Amino acid sequence: MSTWANRIRLRIKELGLTQEELAAKLGITRGAVTHYLACRRVPPLAQFHKIATVLKTTPAWLQFGVSPSDTKAATPSNNTKVDKVYNRVPIISWEQAAKNHDGRTIIEAKNSEHLPHFYTDQAHWYALRVKGDAMTTSSGDKSFHDGDIIIIDVERKPKHGDFVIAILPQTKELTFKQYVLDGGTQFLKPLNQQYPMIKIQDSNCIRGVITHNITCHSK
Repeated sequence: MSTWANRIRLRIKELGLTQEELAAKLGITRGAVTHYLACRRVPPLAQFHKIATVLKTTPAWLQFGVSPSDTKAATPSNNTKVDKVYNRVPIISWEQAAKNHDGRTIIEAKNSEHLPHFYTDQAHWYALRVKGDAMTTSSGDKSFHDGDIIIIDVERKPKHGDFVIAILPQTKELTFKQYVLDGGTQFLKPLNQQYPMIKIQDSNCIRGVITHNITCHSK
């Protein structure tokens, strides 16, 4: 599977750079580059932009594999058949997301902030900024920090281990957790062990599955 680290390696090879040269151009240590390429660290969003500039590509391609030719919304014409239309992904508030009752409403986002350098052909995707530290951990492959950005697919069915947003049955508040099945019992699990797991009756409270995340904090 192609990952952002593999795409960085590919561009390094195509440009004939060494890891030392890339580190020098980025103003970081060779060790930091090694950590990135081994996926032991995820570059923050600003660093992705800098890496993309040095490697003469786009942040969207580095992060998600979206080709530069796809980062323009397609416009149909009389002579051109358009198979896909690429749209910007809106960043909405948690309050707006909570009002998306059926989980399938297309977000009206004319005045919304949008993700820079990221387009998708999925009109029902939107993004949220992570709030708090319930999904932050020092162990494991995944950790989400306050201010990080998560992209949500409201039509994907959740499966065990997916990161999801869900409406808490009692408070009707929207929360970001990991969906866990344990012996037939369903839970919403925080990655931070200081927070409790939440038992749910079924997956109907889940409003979307996280497809991508963008790390915005410095390591």
